[in-house]
Amino acid sequence: MKLKYLYGLISLAVLFSSCNQEEFTNDTIDYDTKNVIKLGSVQLDDFENNTLSRATYEGYATKFEYNDKLGLILIDQDGKQLANAPFTYSAVGWTNDNTAYYSSKIDKIIAYFPYNAQLSQNVVTLDAVKQTIEIATDQSSLDKFKQTDLLACEIEDPSPELNLQLKHVFSLMEFSATQQLEVEGETFNYNIAMSNVSFSIGETMYTPCNLNGGYVCMIKDNSSLQKDDFRYFYTIEGKSNVKTLTTDKTITSGTKYTFPCPAAGMGEPNTLSAGDFYCTSTSDKIVILPSIAATIPEGLTCKGIVFHVMDSNDSGSEWDTFLTNNQLAEANLPGYNGKHGLVVSLTTGEPLGIKNENKTDIESAYTTAGANADLYQSKDALCGYILSKALLNSNTLTNIFTALDNHKSENIANTTGWYCPSYQELENLMNELPS
Repeated sequence: MKLKYLYGLISLAVLFSSCNQEEFTNDTIDYDTKNVIKLGSVQLDDFENNTLSRATYEGYATKFEYNDKLGLILIDQDGKQLANAPFTYSAVGWTNDNTAYYSSKIDKIIAYFPYNAQLSQNVVTLDAVKQTIEIATDQSSLDKFKQTDLLACEIEDPSPELNLQLKHVFSLMEFSATQQLEVEGETFNYNIAMSNVSFSIGETMYTPCNLNGGYVCMIKDNSSLQKDDFRYFYTIEGKSNVKTLTTDKTITSGTKYTFPCPAAGMGEPNTLSAGDFYCTSTSDKIVILPSIAATIPEGLTCKGIVFHVMDSNDSGSEWDTFLTNNQLAEANLPGYNGKHGLVVSLTTGEPLGIKNENKTDIESAYTTAGANADLYQSKDALCGYILSKALLNSNTLTNIFTALDNHKSENIANTTGWYCPSYQELENLMNELPS
């Protein structure tokens, strides 16, 4: 099973074995040898959202990969299985592996994914396919979760060329904690990191899979969630929580149910701390997401991670020294609610470029820029900006100093721009960034 999941997943179905494809012959069926069954397209419907959810439905999309297989169960007018035909996905689409032909005796087709070569000859209804799937209580890994998500559709009026619209047969339970952040009139919603997430139905405990900033678990339709019999558990920032329903709920096939996981103090928006995500919006606003955020919301691009914070409200502070060392004006760096952060880029830098034999040119560039020997030789000063700028402006080093080549074109408003760290800034990065 090699199916990619983009904000949602498809799984490997485990089906009971009986007779195999070779036990069916073409001798008793009036096949039209000119009409090999073809799949024109294979699409997947999203889970439907349920009113239990107070979160925005993000949808699930699927991309099939090379060698993925789906099956077509061919059924005649008497309700008997004529074949369990496999189709394999490749760069050219879906290939009819066994050259299954269309026949006038084919009354109905059940398409299902993924294919099981050992599917019983007695499976001739969608309910029968569903009964072959055992919902695991432990879906904590991606593979375990995928094994429970059956896709299928029924075709009542078959033809030689089919367009499949697969649906999720079972339902999805999602547990998520969300936070809202407002920046200059724009609102962003993001998921909060959780741990120890589980839920119980009666005395049966289920362990969901951590996916896309939330926790998800497949469950069979027609399951009953009773307010006195259903509980879900989660931990946020070390605090354990337990919730239940206010009313009973019956699970409907192919539906997504989102259970909110509220907790007080879920990160502190509008502050600045080491480990926070430094983002920009489509309107070029700076947005700081707390380090506890589990996802980057739509409309934001994460540029880097904050690793060191300075407070401009402290007189004679580290921030004042930073401005002096780097010959910067505070008016050009308004900060974030009085705080200023050093940010490590998520874009890979290039090699430094300069070498030991450039020592004289390097020192000359530093002093020309106003950085004396005490500053550029210091292991305690935050002076990477002025030193990087000196190398960029040097007549002899401008084509040699390549470290910032991937960052020259990006200018983020109200920042110094990207630069190489000094010794002390590199030490801060190693010591202060949360693991």
